[in-house]
Amino acid sequence: MDIWSSLNVDQRLTVMVAVGSLILGGAISIVSSFIARSQSNRFALKQKAIDRSEIRASLAQGAFVKILQYANYMHSMKGTIDDQFDEADAEGHGALLPVQKIQEIGSLRANFERFRTEEITFLLRGSDAELLGDLLIFERRAESMESAVSLYNERRAELTARLEAGSVSANTDGAAVLTSVLEGREAILADVRIGALQRLLGTIMERLDRDVVFGRRLLARFQEAARKEFGDLFPNLQFLEPENNV
Repeated sequence: MDIWSSLNVDQRLTVMVAVGSLILGGAISIVSSFIARSQSNRFALKQKAIDRSEIRASLAQGAFVKILQYANYMHSMKGTIDDQFDEADAEGHGALLPVQKIQEIGSLRANFERFRTEEITFLLRGSDAELLGDLLIFERRAESMESAVSLYNERRAELTARLEAGSVSANTDGAAVLTSVLEGREAILADVRIGALQRLLGTIMERLDRDVVFGRRLLARFQEAARKEFGDLFPNLQFLEPENNV
């Protein structure tokens, strides 16, 4: 006779209750552990998503700073030119050619940093795709402007040296107006160089007028797109709307 058979009904019931309690307790423990693990996994996934968004927002801020650098460069170059025009006019030299008034347009190199792919990939969809293209256009414009300014400064210095070789008088009070007497081939070459510089300066001024406005609007458009993507993870700055239309 086995042990189970030797037990009466009450004893068997007692054993069954005890065994059942052990089984139920084990099941509850397993379910509780599973729920806790699931909640932990969901929290970890949520935290990873938050961390990933913060990283992407930080990268976007890097792109924003680069746009700001480009825009500030354009604004600085335009300001340098405008100041020299104002200075020449204030000193009574308003009748001079623009190339005579603008002697140098800034001397510091911009040291631009190009956009990195991971900084602007969030724009690769829907209506933001046009903004992505405009960012790359603005980047190229800024680099082209730096080259144009450098070329103007170089050619302007060469022209000054050539004119100084035939100078007969100079007014060094502020505007440094130089009077030169050139004849024959030298006179023709000087006229050609002055004409080329005039055209280059005109192109630079026209592009700066356009890109100063374009850059400020680009800052506002990028911020709007970034805040739509990242919310409060991206700063909210205020920009004045330019008067000109581009």
